[in-house]
Amino acid sequence: MRKYLLLFVILATFNSCNDSDCDLYSTGPPITYVELVNSDTGENIFTSGDYQYTDIEVVNAEGENVTSDFIYENDYNIIRFIPYTYSSSNVIFIKVEDNINEDDINVKITFDIKKVETECYTNYYIENLEVENYPSETDANTGLLTIKV
Repeated sequence: MRKYLLLFVILATFNSCNDSDCDLYSTGPPITYVELVNSDTGENIFTSGDYQYTDIEVVNAEGENVTSDFIYENDYNIIRFIPYTYSSSNVIFIKVEDNINEDDINVKITFDIKKVETECYTNYYIENLEVENYPSETDANTGLLTIKV
């Protein structure tokens, strides 16, 4: 009987440690994935070799660097950036320098950040994302923003 009582106390102690499932619902910061493609051919400009990923700069309206990286795997070349949720300006510029033809790319992206607060967490979502100076489309399934440059 003592063994069962001890087992009950141990199980009750571990069970009471988890009074909230809040950790299960946080989605983290808002992340945007962008692919830049040639407007004539539809080919990714980094896969084709027209531009180099080392010449990418992602900045906000104040000219400050935005957290970003370049994902290059199996000819799947995309830019991932995380806009600041505390910034007063919801504008991102993706700049790609062309050292050969001097045909630089300067993409201006505007967006709104929606803040959702609950008892457990605060999450941020990107809404009303618009590309101002190039045609673009967002894949409804993957969320990938394809910009034709």
